Amino acid sequence: MTEIERAASAEFDRWAEAGRGESMERGHAGVVEPVLDRWNLNDHSVLVDVGCGNGWAVRRALERGAGRCLGVDLSAAFIEEARGAGLGEFHVASGSALPLADGVATHVLSVESLYYYPDPQAALAEWRRIAAPRCELGVIIELFAENRGSAVWAEVLDIHAWLWSEVRWAEVARAAGWSRVRTERILQPGPLKSEAEFTVSAYWPSYQHYLDYRSAGALAILGVRGDTP
Repeated sequence: MTEIERAASAEFDRWAEAGRGESMERGHAGVVEPVLDRWNLNDHSVLVDVGCGNGWAVRRALERGAGRCLGVDLSAAFIEEARGAGLGEFHVASGSALPLADGVATHVLSVESLYYYPDPQAALAEWRRIAAPRCELGVIIELFAENRGSAVWAEVLDIHAWLWSEVRWAEVARAAGWSRVRTERILQPGPLKSEAEFTVSAYWPSYQHYLDYRSAGALAILGVRGDTP
């Protein structure tokens, strides 16, 4: 495990102990479900969620009919919480060195995780290694250069995070061997908070940051394991 990964593991353990798993689910489910809904999950599906946290996306994929779902996370505390729900298979491991055989996954999902990796391209290449032919990739991130509302997060996080553009993320996925790579923006569902409901914090230094974040949406990086770019 690299120094960056050790720091991330310790930080995510603290998040788990602070009960942030449930708030992460509330915050991210609205932009992840559209990707899960478009995938044809069935008894033959094997979905791998890299950076799974407390396993909430694994459970939602199983609810949609996926036959087998595995979650991987650096945080032992999050994995313990995920296993406690009794659904899915979970491993404490680096997303850059997955404890899985070649070609097992029909779907690879990663939510708000990839920008923490020491080498995102190497991680994406590792995910392609475990991907079966025509495996679908879905990476969801809200920290990217065009999202002016979330860009401040890279400055206030206690661990390193890459702040890359939408174009660069797509280029990195292609360089890692994924085909038919494209990007989409997915807007958070639900009404905006009013300024009276908004609370200033290090992550949200102004109401305008919040409005910019909501208008930019989450970035979905989508691709397929195939032979053509």
